[in-house]
Amino acid sequence: MKKMWDRSETLLAVLFIVIYVMGNSLLDQASDGLGIEMVLTLPFDLVLIAVMLAFMKRNGLNDYYGICAPKAPARQMLFYLPMILVSTVNIWFGIVFNRGIVEGLIYFLAMIATGIAEELLFRGFLFRAMSRQNPRAAVILVSILFGAGHLMNLFNGSGMTLLETICQVFYAIAVGFLFVAVLIRSGSLIPCMIAHAAFNALSVFANNPMQEKYQIPISVSLCVISLAAGIYYLTPRSS
Repeated sequence: MKKMWDRSETLLAVLFIVIYVMGNSLLDQASDGLGIEMVLTLPFDLVLIAVMLAFMKRNGLNDYYGICAPKAPARQMLFYLPMILVSTVNIWFGIVFNRGIVEGLIYFLAMIATGIAEELLFRGFLFRAMSRQNPRAAVILVSILFGAGHLMNLFNGSGMTLLETICQVFYAIAVGFLFVAVLIRSGSLIPCMIAHAAFNALSVFANNPMQEKYQIPISVSLCVISLAAGIYYLTPRSS
């Protein structure tokens, strides 16, 4: 992998993303066939995360990819309140638990793993590779690619409607922009990994009827919060 990384960071990033997307799509469907959602996806994502983190550590790339403590004071990051708001969207309308204990636990852990894996892939490998040539373009392109990736939900048997998918694509672009801005401002990917994992995992407690009823206002709120905070973080200010 190091030889591929030396030759082309972008190629390695794309390879990891393809493996992730194909693996998750196939294993999500296989898990549904077994009757336990994401039961096969969870170990796959954990292995992929372990491979990526081991590669970073072995080659001294932890700081390069932001696997380190934030370098900016919490107050400069607005005490991460925008990220807290965004990551808790799935419990804005209360907490509901409609799964069995085992199924719910597997889904909860799998969604945590998904959030961590996607941060390593998009804000880690892909963003760093693309930002070498044009940092500003990388911010926009990675955010758009992250959002557009959710179009897969129309074809992977997720059951999401066209409207739900469109809303998800738009707020995923905005949230992706926020996460990139946090990475740039703080120098750390850790807050993004935590927020993304929380965003995903808390969906196990989502009040789905209310989420569906107010999906457009929710999407607009996520976009406004994320874009405003992201622009704030990326705005230069005197020390």
